[in-house]
Amino acid sequence: MNTKSIAILGCTGHIGKNLIFNFKKEKKDDLFLFSRNEQNIKKITTDFNLKDHFTIKNYEQFNESKYDVIINCIGVSDPEKIIEVNNSILEITEKYDNLVLDYLKKHPLVNYVNFSSGAVYGGYFISPANSSTKIEIPNYKISPYTLSKIKSDIKHRKLKNFNIIDIRLFSFFSRFMDIKAKFLISEIVSSIKYNKKFVTNKIDIFRDYINPEDLFNFLKICINLNSNCGLDAYSKEPISKFSLLKHLEEHFNLKYEIKENYITKSPTGIKKNYFSKSREAAKFGFIPQFTSIETISQELNHLIKI
Repeated sequence: MNTKSIAILGCTGHIGKNLIFNFKKEKKDDLFLFSRNEQNIKKITTDFNLKDHFTIKNYEQFNESKYDVIINCIGVSDPEKIIEVNNSILEITEKYDNLVLDYLKKHPLVNYVNFSSGAVYGGYFISPANSSTKIEIPNYKISPYTLSKIKSDIKHRKLKNFNIIDIRLFSFFSRFMDIKAKFLISEIVSSIKYNKKFVTNKIDIFRDYINPEDLFNFLKICINLNSNCGLDAYSKEPISKFSLLKHLEEHFNLKYEIKENYITKSPTGIKKNYFSKSREAAKFGFIPQFTSIETISQELNHLIKI
């Protein structure tokens, strides 16, 4: 396969780090790395020992180069940071999305892969999403984060002449996760690493953690799709909170306590079944190799050693 020129926007975030890590292992494509934080991007080049096939750029230089593929990883996912940025997340999302779309107008053959979220389905996920679940702005109040994902997805589907794939990512866990973030899994990992007790309520929830290798393989499929669609990302099997806690207690010495009235908050709403049963991606050849629990066990071994 020919070498591609690939721009990665938001390369210093959780997803971006994983992509760089995997692209480096392949030593094939030429990457143009973009970030709003110059110090963070320099740290990545040092940590990953980047030498060949990588060029660091700022966003003012975005239009100066030619790309075959543009990957947009820009966004805020940490619940605590979502609260901090609040309404500005709409502006941030639209600003950089429009930067790419303006580029596509001049270079219509370029493939655009946008990392979106399962939040595009809105709601509280009383049931998991599926291939018939509609994406629309609901008639009830939603968070600016959720609204930004919905608006982007709707806008992209209207641009049928462009090759735009939205990867709707539900839950993702890797060795590059910030364990200081306020996710369920990061708080659990922090409890294991620092020998603290994890406290939660009695409500069971389900999450679907796609493996970094599976996500990268999914991305490579999307990079080569000349299509305009949104595809849900998924692992081989999701996991319930209580099954996860029991496994980590047995294999990683997690200490936890379940309190009847313990309150947990989420800026995007409490989601009971936050995963998708849609298998549209399978039509393009995506077959995940790892379950959620296999992914967590595999990547956790790296995190607790740091």
